[in-house]
Amino acid sequence: MSIPNVDPNTRILVVDDNVDAADTLVILLQSLGFDATATYDGHEAVLLVELIRPQLIILDLNMPGMDGFETAASIRGTELGDRSYLVALTGSEADLDPVLASCLGFDVFVTKPVGSRQLTELARAALRESGRGSPPQHFH
Repeated sequence: MSIPNVDPNTRILVVDDNVDAADTLVILLQSLGFDATATYDGHEAVLLVELIRPQLIILDLNMPGMDGFETAASIRGTELGDRSYLVALTGSEADLDPVLASCLGFDVFVTKPVGSRQLTELARAALRESGRGSPPQHFH
């Protein structure tokens, strides 16, 4: 069941080392009518940005190897990186460094778990340009 006024062409990339969490989020996004893809690794996420050109990237901060902060910096450093709305996803606000996240170009912070209403709001925000250049917001 898709949500009215949702653009099914909105491409979303979910990046989380927790495979079950990432896959569940993708299934929820797809059920809402979005074109969603998951990856479980920061390095692969950077490559996928170039391939799928997502409008929205939901990025877990606490990942082994290349964490969410490093991944965000790498994504923002790509040619297409500034075109994506970047969401910092965290299980705990204690993991969040708002100053660093803002410097790395996150547009919004979201605390797990994320619901369908929040996801729809994030996708709509990703399609608006009005949030560019503003400090990151925090969705509860």
